[in-house]
Amino acid sequence: MRQNRMKKCLTTVLSGILVLSLSGCGQTAKLPEEVVNTSLVVEKDGKVISYLVNTFDKEFYSLDGLEEMVKNEAEEFNAAHTDTPEEALTVKTVQALGDGDMVQVVQEFDSADSYAEYNDQDLFYGTRVEALAQGNPVNKELVNAADGTPADPDKLEKALEKGHLIITNASAYIYCPYPVLYISEGVVMGEDGSVDASQSDGVVTILMKR
Repeated sequence: MRQNRMKKCLTTVLSGILVLSLSGCGQTAKLPEEVVNTSLVVEKDGKVISYLVNTFDKEFYSLDGLEEMVKNEAEEFNAAHTDTPEEALTVKTVQALGDGDMVQVVQEFDSADSYAEYNDQDLFYGTRVEALAQGNPVNKELVNAADGTPADPDKLEKALEKGHLIITNASAYIYCPYPVLYISEGVVMGEDGSVDASQSDGVVTILMKR
């Protein structure tokens, strides 16, 4: 329950970025210069960049103290995953945003599996065959990403044969490595090309054209 623990830690101690261009999510998805919402970037090779954004109350905590905590947790996680070809988790930045009332923690994970384990959340990236092999059920009650209309069953089946999936229960803006064809009902496409799952309280399925 690492993300829950980190969120609790952040809530307790906090009361309560970079430009990245990706070809995906129905258009060229652009991460803003300053990320002010919790977001996930899934790259083609399976790496995941996590942007955790929260309020920052300087009366209760210091930025240096938060950075030390985050890096210590990363060291512990990597020490338990020495069999990976590269570090499972890298802390990129810990910084205050705007006037300093918000903080952003950027972490890079070597895979969706590492992200899922560290944060105690669901995050799968891959083909339908791989999803089923890992015990991830594939939702077929999807809608067209472009207009929100129900997916045609035959077209959806063909897309599932060739496409890649992201399946997650993370409440975040999700930036995809390929153009998005279908998404879970109730999830919408963001203006920047992301999939807005920030208000979702369940499992979200994203089907991309590869």
